[in-house]
Amino acid sequence: MHETKAENPGQRGKSAIEAAHTGLAKEDESRFDAKISEIYGVDSKEAEEIHANYHEHRLLTLLEKRAREYGMTKEALYEKSEKLDWGSISLQVSKGWLAEAAAVDIMFKSVYAMESNGRRNNDRYVNFYG
Repeated sequence: MHETKAENPGQRGKSAIEAAHTGLAKEDESRFDAKISEIYGVDSKEAEEIHANYHEHRLLTLLEKRAREYGMTKEALYEKSEKLDWGSISLQVSKGWLAEAAAVDIMFKSVYAMESNGRRNNDRYVNFYG
């Protein structure tokens, strides 16, 4: 069972969301806003925003890792990722409409295409069957 503010009053911020989010199924993402509302004592609209911001930070962290694996600098990643619709993508993940891994794949393909001027040499299917 996930901890609530009353069960662990010292836990706040990202660590409280992370702890409550651990093991959460994709199908439960859309209901997690209520848990955030309970943890922080905020209305549902603010809880939705907090949840989307949480996923935005996670997506950025995962995107940075993927970019490093492909040899892309942080500067290039940040420059290209400014063109992405972070708000929409993180909201879709927070609602369970889009899996986090799929979001990272979509975002990385977009950033990589911008970085490589449209060349598609990172397509895993083309590379595998090549």
